[in-house]
Amino acid sequence: MPRIRQASLQKQTPSLTAVQAEETRADRIEPLLRKIALAALTMLGIGYILVNASQTLLIGQTLSSLPIESQANVNAIAGRVLFSMASLISASLGGLFIFGAVKFYERERIDGLVLIGVLIGSFYLLCLGTGSAVLLPEINFTTAALIVAPLLLVAGAATYSSSGRVRTSGAIVGIVGGAILTYAIFNFRFLDIVLSWGVPFAGPFMSLTVLESVVVVLASVGACVNSFASERFDERPLVHVFTLLVALVYGLGAFIGGLLLSLSFWNLIWKAPWVGALHGLPDWVLSVVVFWSASLVLLDIGGILLIFGSCLGFVWVAREFSQL
Repeated sequence: MPRIRQASLQKQTPSLTAVQAEETRADRIEPLLRKIALAALTMLGIGYILVNASQTLLIGQTLSSLPIESQANVNAIAGRVLFSMASLISASLGGLFIFGAVKFYERERIDGLVLIGVLIGSFYLLCLGTGSAVLLPEINFTTAALIVAPLLLVAGAATYSSSGRVRTSGAIVGIVGGAILTYAIFNFRFLDIVLSWGVPFAGPFMSLTVLESVVVVLASVGACVNSFASERFDERPLVHVFTLLVALVYGLGAFIGGLLLSLSFWNLIWKAPWVGALHGLPDWVLSVVVFWSASLVLLDIGGILLIFGSCLGFVWVAREFSQL
């Protein structure tokens, strides 16, 4: 009998060692994910700041060429001022990305920063929607959606930060606002109103418009699932799944959108001496466009890092589900 017990213990030991080795490998993934998230959000944050600085300069160039001599010009000036404000707000959102990335890497809570980011992003969208309504001859459904959606997102985020049934109500309001915002992003190119260069401008959050719309849907549904799941069981694996899906889709959209826009800019720059939207503009405008195109490389790098990090993150989430 002692020999049988000893043999059974020897058989069990390798399996326990394999499990421990698997847990050790999974534990090593989390610090790597935090480093990748720090690098990705830092690249995206710097990209946001530089791209919006270029946009502000170019919008200011169109603003300086408009004399105050008619009501149409007054509306055009007011709309461009709102667009310039939106660009500055978006640049501050990039700074928040960097600050939040450092907090996440240091394992500090970022719930408050996420709420602040939603509020800043909503105010940014509201400036875009209001500016578009001033610039366009009449308000269409897409412009109205870009004004209403941020208000719903602010209301949803404020109530979602509470607890109990109020949080669920906030998640539902957020889904409604996200659906309206998805329609607005998919059907509206806000920079075309001001610049009219005929290039595929990215969405308001520097990503390919189609994938950016998907990101808004995933984020809204993820918040709602988190609200319902937190009342019944451990919701962390589900939250991580939706977070990784958002990172994957947004990273792909930032990479493709930045690449397409950068190549389109170089096409305009190459044709500028003869024809095209940049023909006849001052040299410093061409320099700003070149700088804008170079800044998009940072968004491409951030997008690639998000794609890699999200794929690696699914390995870590699989371990969380196996422990349920």
